Amino acid sequence: MEAAGQKHGWEYCWIALCFSLILGFAQQTSAQIRYSIPEEVKEGFAVGNIAKDLGLEISGLVDRHFRIVSGSKEELFQINQENGLLYVHKKIDRESLCVNNGICMVNLKTVVENPLEVHYVEIEISDINDNSPVFTEKEQRMSISEHTQPGADYQLPAARDPDSGTNSIRFYKLTPNDNFEIKVRESDEDKLPFLVLKKAVDREVTTTYNLLLTAVDGGTPPRSGVLNVTVTVLDINDNRPVFNQETYSVELPENSVAGTVIIRVNATDIDEGQNSEIEYSFATLNSKVHEVFELDHVKGELRVKGKVDFEDAEVYKIDIRASDKGHPPMSANCRVIIKIIDVNDNRPEIEITSLSKNIPEDSKPGTVISLVSVTDKDAGINGKVICLLNKNVPFELKPSFKDNMFSLVTKERLDRETNSEYEIIITASDLGQPSLTASTMLSVQISDVNDNAPEFFINPLELYLIENNAAGSSILSVSASDRDTAENALISYNIVRGAGTQNDISSFLNINSETGVIYSLKSFDFETLKTFQFPVLGVDSGSPSRSSNVTVKVFILDQNDNVPVILYPVSANGSAEGVEEIHRNVNAGHLVTKVRAYDADIGYNGWLLFSLQEVCDHSLFSLDRYTGQIRTLRSFTETDEAQHKLVILVKDNGNVSLSATATVIVKVVEPKEAFAASDVKHTVKDEEENNVTFYLIITLGSVSVLFIISIIVLIAMQCSKSANYSSKYLQDANYDGTLCHSIQYRSGDKRYMLVGPRMSIGSTLATGSNRNTLVIPDRRRRDSGEVGAFKENILNIRRITKQLSTTALKNWSVKSYTMGSEEQRRGWQYWWISLYFSFMLCFGPQVSAQIRYTISEEAKEGSVVGNIAKDLGLDVNTLVARRFRIVSGSEDTLFQVNTNNGVLYVHKRIDREERCDGNTACIVNIKTVIEDPLEVHYVAVDVTDVNDHAPRFPEKNQKVEIAESTQPGARFQLQAARDPDIGVNSVRSYKLSQNEHFDLEIRDRGDEKNPFLLLKRPLDRENQAEHKLILTAIDGGSPHRSGILNITVTVLDINDNRPAFSQEVYTVNLQENVPVDTIVLKVNATDIDEGLNGEVRYTIDGNLNSKVNDIFVLDSVSGEIRVKDKIDFEDVEVYRLDIFASDKGTPPMTVDCRVIVKILDVNDNAPEIEITSLSNIIPEDSKPGTVISLISVTDKDSASNGKVVCTLSANVPFELKQSVQDNMYSLVSKTLLDREATSQYEITIIATDLGQPPLTSFKTLTVQVSDVNDNIPDFITNPLDIYLLESNVPGASILSVTAFDKDINDNALISYQIIRKDGTPNDMASFLNINSETGVISALKSFDFETLKTFQFHVLAMDSGYPSLSSNVTVNMFILDQNDNVPVILYPVSANGSAEGVEEIPRNVNAGHLVTKVRAYDADIGYNGWLLFSLLEVNDHSLFSLDRYTGQIRTLRSFTETDEAQHKLVILVKDNGNVSLSATATVIVKVVEPKEAFAASDVENSVKDEEEDNVTFYLIITLGSVSALFIVSIIVLIVMQCSKSTDYSSKYLQDMNYDGTLCHSIQYRSGDKRYMLVGPRMSIGSTLAPGSNRNTLVIPDRVRRDSGEVR
Repeated sequence: MEAAGQKHGWEYCWIALCFSLILGFAQQTSAQIRYSIPEEVKEGFAVGNIAKDLGLEISGLVDRHFRIVSGSKEELFQINQENGLLYVHKKIDRESLCVNNGICMVNLKTVVENPLEVHYVEIEISDINDNSPVFTEKEQRMSISEHTQPGADYQLPAARDPDSGTNSIRFYKLTPNDNFEIKVRESDEDKLPFLVLKKAVDREVTTTYNLLLTAVDGGTPPRSGVLNVTVTVLDINDNRPVFNQETYSVELPENSVAGTVIIRVNATDIDEGQNSEIEYSFATLNSKVHEVFELDHVKGELRVKGKVDFEDAEVYKIDIRASDKGHPPMSANCRVIIKIIDVNDNRPEIEITSLSKNIPEDSKPGTVISLVSVTDKDAGINGKVICLLNKNVPFELKPSFKDNMFSLVTKERLDRETNSEYEIIITASDLGQPSLTASTMLSVQISDVNDNAPEFFINPLELYLIENNAAGSSILSVSASDRDTAENALISYNIVRGAGTQNDISSFLNINSETGVIYSLKSFDFETLKTFQFPVLGVDSGSPSRSSNVTVKVFILDQNDNVPVILYPVSANGSAEGVEEIHRNVNAGHLVTKVRAYDADIGYNGWLLFSLQEVCDHSLFSLDRYTGQIRTLRSFTETDEAQHKLVILVKDNGNVSLSATATVIVKVVEPKEAFAASDVKHTVKDEEENNVTFYLIITLGSVSVLFIISIIVLIAMQCSKSANYSSKYLQDANYDGTLCHSIQYRSGDKRYMLVGPRMSIGSTLATGSNRNTLVIPDRRRRDSGEVGAFKENILNIRRITKQLSTTALKNWSVKSYTMGSEEQRRGWQYWWISLYFSFMLCFGPQVSAQIRYTISEEAKEGSVVGNIAKDLGLDVNTLVARRFRIVSGSEDTLFQVNTNNGVLYVHKRIDREERCDGNTACIVNIKTVIEDPLEVHYVAVDVTDVNDHAPRFPEKNQKVEIAESTQPGARFQLQAARDPDIGVNSVRSYKLSQNEHFDLEIRDRGDEKNPFLLLKRPLDRENQAEHKLILTAIDGGSPHRSGILNITVTVLDINDNRPAFSQEVYTVNLQENVPVDTIVLKVNATDIDEGLNGEVRYTIDGNLNSKVNDIFVLDSVSGEIRVKDKIDFEDVEVYRLDIFASDKGTPPMTVDCRVIVKILDVNDNAPEIEITSLSNIIPEDSKPGTVISLISVTDKDSASNGKVVCTLSANVPFELKQSVQDNMYSLVSKTLLDREATSQYEITIIATDLGQPPLTSFKTLTVQVSDVNDNIPDFITNPLDIYLLESNVPGASILSVTAFDKDINDNALISYQIIRKDGTPNDMASFLNINSETGVISALKSFDFETLKTFQFHVLAMDSGYPSLSSNVTVNMFILDQNDNVPVILYPVSANGSAEGVEEIPRNVNAGHLVTKVRAYDADIGYNGWLLFSLLEVNDHSLFSLDRYTGQIRTLRSFTETDEAQHKLVILVKDNGNVSLSATATVIVKVVEPKEAFAASDVENSVKDEEEDNVTFYLIITLGSVSALFIVSIIVLIVMQCSKSTDYSSKYLQDMNYDGTLCHSIQYRSGDKRYMLVGPRMSIGSTLAPGSNRNTLVIPDRVRRDSGEVR
């Protein structure tokens, strides 16, 4: 290794020496050589022997590493180190290598080492003629108008030849022809070809010229390229379109669907292009035509757009214009006449003249209701109409003498109660094909007569009234209905007074005659009066009036208004107080006395409950709440008092309960004989408790059975999902006992039956019986609706609907005798109307006439048309009485009849043009009617025209455009005027204002005159660009009326002038690197033409140089040239742009100019740094001055911009030394290096030129510092403390030591070993070993904390450098304890060594007595040695306790006779290690008897009592649980039944907690609006929380929220 280091040192010395020689003799070791070769030479072509030319020894070229180290084109050439030849490595294309450069040079830099020499070589690439001229496009198309003058020139694309000098393009030539020649314009080094027109072209002779342009270069042999030039001769618009017919005629059925093609007009134009493309449009300005028809502008198809109606117009005359797309366009007109063919498309129209909309229901058959008139706009058979009525109406149509006239009459008798209104549908169908139908509805109201009596829904009515009602309050409301209406249905009510009982009833009842509300004038008492009845009469207000009555049965209900009366005990002074004596030795359950009480009320109001209000000792006496029996709860003791006072509260179960109290004084006396008290007591108690247990078991079984039955019922009801039924629980008003009602559901009758206690449930009653059964209707829905309800105090009143079925004949008979004079008079009127109408049908021709009047339009309101009454021969005095009037006619608002004198006059101003637009005759048809007798007359009024409208043009102004080249004789259609008047009042003539260029031509088309503007003299735009004319339209009225049209004629320019630039050549200087979008220059061209012909657009000729379009952009409108991309002086110094200016004429005319842009150089190139590194690795022990690299700096700029100053970045141990040649430097070290401080240097070389502003470039050189072994291994922690758990596995690793070395590679490769010291290496080696590579230390045996607790040793670390370096670390090892020792029992210990002991204690020790103490020990320390004690096994947990920390065993209670004499206790002793270890000890406790005697019998009885109490307690808990489940099931059953529908159902359930004979009763809560099913053991006044399931079943109140009645 030392030899190798010396070798590297000598190498660096030689390098330093060579570099010093280069610096000292640089001019002698550098040379410049130049070669020249043609392009396209083959690979391997020898350029020259560079080694020979440089004077280098050829044999040493390989060893000296002769090579090319730089040059932008270095891949093109290579050096052969065997012979020193420079040869072509890759084929060279001069055109791609040096684009647009005259001279193509390749610069190379070569280097040879030992010693170091740098040589520069230049190679010039000469051009050969290897490229032909090429046009950017293979074909050029041009368009020239046929009127273009000879001499016009058109620039063609220039060819491109990449070759330079004589090999570039020299001339152009064109194929021989008669019309065109070629002209070449020299532009610097470019030659631009122009096509010149030498003879006028004629499109009719030749439309297209195909020419061939050839570009030839100057090479030998010459090369050429061709361009196909196609010249198209453009047409000018000099021909008008021509229609193939001047007039088209066609027939069209009316109602043709939209889109139907009517006809296709066709016009042709012999011009070409847009001049021959024709567009069609409407020349007719009638808006109606545009609404009905549409024209395809391209095809000329005339289609239906809107509705075609023969009744609106029979003929349409449409003018269609055909215009070409030339500039200006030329047009021609034709006329299309469309005749509309009529079809049956009008439905009949029904007109109804009603004499009266109301008809009495007792009208006779044949009564006339209305006159029906049917019209149809169609004629012939299409106007014939058949008229029918809808079925199932008591009416019919009778035809009149005149066509399509009918009368609507009754055909049978009417009944308003059956049908009060008839919707009569009259259907009219014509006889056309297909037949059309119309229908209308006539509503006929049937007026009422009083033919129905009032009707009560329920008869009799039952009212249940609670006693003590407020005097004067309402108790009932009766209501009757009457099928009649208005006064016939207005009902009044009164109470019918019976024989001899009128005063009795009126003394306490009164009724509101209008509302039927009955009031009680006094308060009723249930104890005095329980029931009564009375009839109520309902009378309507018809004439004559009708009536009916209802019987009201009133049942008085009991109320809790009587206080309970104490029957026993009663003292001599009458107070409820008594004294009872009992022996002290009586047993529990002994009957002391019975409190008796009475309540005058019945039901719940009379049901009494007893409770103890005051007692001295609650544990002695009990009171039965239902019977009032007072019994002892237990036997008396010596400590009990001799006298006890009991205060008993007796209260009823009314809503507001009433109560009374009784006092019983119980005196305890001693018996005469002695009893074995204790034996008897225990015997009685055993018997009673056995009885209680027996009853509890029976009760539990019963409740469980009922619970199961309720679950089965619940499941069955859910599965069946039958309809909901509701029931009400009502008390029988005729029964005054305390027994309650029960309910039976009859599935066959689908109803509930409330059965009283005095009747068999199986018995049946006749309908309407009012004994002990109340029939409640089934609440399922029927088609007739739901059962109604009355007000809050009425409970479940049965609805009985009585329908009175009477025939129409009976109604008519009743009316014959009951209707008054008014009805008779109305009947006679209808009879006479029927008679008159029949007379009219028979003698119609004699009573109908037709009159025609004539009146001028615009007549004033009130103008007399004629005396229609006189002309019809009517009596003027009877016109008002006979209701002479106009009843129909589409224009009935225009005229009115004066019934005082019979004059027909104008009611509203008439405008003939508005009413009869487009019709020659304007007729207004009027229909008049006069009654008594009925006559219908038709009047026609002819409205004549007056000249009240002037001619009017559709628009006030019209613009006409005419080209200045238009020939005289051309015609241009003008707008035609419209006059709504007809005949002589319409338009008659036109005249044009005086002028020199135009004349007027009128074309007469029968019904209208169309004006045309005729050009009689050529136009000159330069003299006059616009002409103003006035066209006047005059009608033939007297006086004449006229309208004017302003005509503006605009003379259009033609494109006959080229644009002209302000300069032919523009020159501008531009600095390189200017910002994008900088304006370079603005060119300007003008065109003296107008409009599009004078609008100029600018373009750049991109064929000259594609680079131009990349660098510059031209605004086509403003002519501004802007910078588009980066401009670099080093790429191009001068740009030449050809700018074209073209107008927008047809065809466009073009001119061009040249723009020369000279680029000014700026200092925009930063220096370029080239580094030639001898080696990028330097040892860290290198001496200052060691050469690292050679640095060459170049700058593309020249002069001061190319001068470069080179520096290094700061804080690096290197420096630059300049060479004798400019911009050449060497990089050397200037201080000693340390790799551990910095292993790599990023050296930034900064090169700055001297330009303004100066530019700087940077280049980074990475120098690696190689390592030498100058650092020893280093341990992070010294000494090292290690904690090891005892009982480790032998051979397992216990520690890993690691050292670090700042050196790298072999110098940082560390090996480890344990240091043997003091001559005891064998002791260390017996239990430790180390891995020399990883530093992992392994223990060869297991350590024991109890034997060895700590030791230490040393580890040596040594690197692999040369020479090697080392260091060591001290390791301190600490052994940690582990839970590996089982607890040892110290006490108790038997003779054989087992942990077992016996302890004796007397039986009479108290709780907390110390039996013994268990002692144990654990060899471990800390948590591993902390012991806990627990009872693992014990006979009775209630006897002994063990302290878990001390191990003390104590008694928990005193011993009893039943406790065993010996108890075995197993104690578990365990430590608190992670994995705990344990031991057990056994202690046998023997209980010994003390010397005194025990009361054995008392202890035995006490134990027995306690056990029996436990059994009873568990039975009570079980019974309560099952009862709770049963109650929950009942609640679920009720909730599910209530949730099925809005109709609630209930079942009558027996209280499962009550086994007596009393039944339930029902209480209606008016406050809560609900019924309550109350059991016998509960106070009605008590309230339960929602969801309670004790003795109350809540039945929701079926009260309608809107009416307040019970459903």
